[in-house]
Amino acid sequence: MAERFPADLLDGLAGDARRERAELIVWLLDRGFTVEEIRRSHVPLVLAANRVMGEDGHYVSQRQVAQSAGIDLDTLRRLQRAMGLPLIDDPDAAVLRRVDAEAAASAKYFLDFGLDLDDAVAVVRALVEGIGNATATLRDKSFNVWVKPGASEVDIAAAAEALAGASARRIEAIAGRLMLMQMRRMIESEGIGAVERASGRLPGAQTVAVAFADLSGFTQLGEVLTPDELAKVAGNLSDLAHEVVDEPVRFIKTIGDAVMLVSPDPGPLIEVVLNLIDAALHSGLPQLRAGVALGPAVNRAGDWFGSAVNLASRVAGIAPAGMALVTAAARDRVAGEGLQWTSTGPHQLRGLPDAVELYRVGRVVPAGFRPPSSIPRPVSGTG
Repeated sequence: MAERFPADLLDGLAGDARRERAELIVWLLDRGFTVEEIRRSHVPLVLAANRVMGEDGHYVSQRQVAQSAGIDLDTLRRLQRAMGLPLIDDPDAAVLRRVDAEAAASAKYFLDFGLDLDDAVAVVRALVEGIGNATATLRDKSFNVWVKPGASEVDIAAAAEALAGASARRIEAIAGRLMLMQMRRMIESEGIGAVERASGRLPGAQTVAVAFADLSGFTQLGEVLTPDELAKVAGNLSDLAHEVVDEPVRFIKTIGDAVMLVSPDPGPLIEVVLNLIDAALHSGLPQLRAGVALGPAVNRAGDWFGSAVNLASRVAGIAPAGMALVTAAARDRVAGEGLQWTSTGPHQLRGLPDAVELYRVGRVVPAGFRPPSSIPRPVSGTG
């Protein structure tokens, strides 16, 4: 079998790994790949799937791409780096995959649209990071669909090629539709008033309610669970949060064992937080603890920054397991009935100069109901 290709393609392999790689190389040669393409590939296993997704084996230089796209080399380099493509010292070396180079050149659209280079780079970087997270999740969740136990390298390569052929264009369409949906929601929810119209700039700091909810005892769990089991626990929290969130509350992100939520109104946000705490309790997850704050924050690139964000995170960090603590400012903005409040006094939070008045929040319970004795008491005035 090895007579059909140079033996150096099997260097460093032995036993079953060497045999399987030899079978894979023959399979690739039969499908029209050249020895040079196989040698050049870091992962020959995905060559066939990549070809279905546009990889044609041709390489071009940066200068060729820049001339074709009508942009200068420095601009192209910055766009390529924002996409995570490698640094290239020689602009005339044909070392860029043509399909990747074309993707980088297509980002010139943002410059033609009117963005300056720094803003275009920021947009490209955000797109790549988001798409990277999505594709990594898709890989993790679909792995057992196309990789069966005991599969050989040829089995995996053939399955990946079939999966790419069946789903690549459909996934591309789904991604485009989802992005348009998010753009519609963002435009609808972004507060653009007279000040913003006059200045021609996006809204600055807005008063919003921010919540963080994290898993109590997650650090200790890391001592008894495997990394995969720990990741699954954190993933289950994210799944629960997405299930309970409803407008006007928005899921912002997962940060390790915590989720971040934002709303223009603290009332709906507190309801979602309480629902999330209940859902975690009934799902078998460790108890959640949450903090809610109201204050100024700025929305940029899908994330929020500002004192309200920092405060909510600090409050969540001192909340007892199974409970939500709310700042006085947020409590004062909540209208209606159905919630009961217990003052926990002033708390000196890390990094803040002044003590913060906090309240434990829960739903009104029927008269005569007694909570289990295992539920923690309100926190003291330190934090």
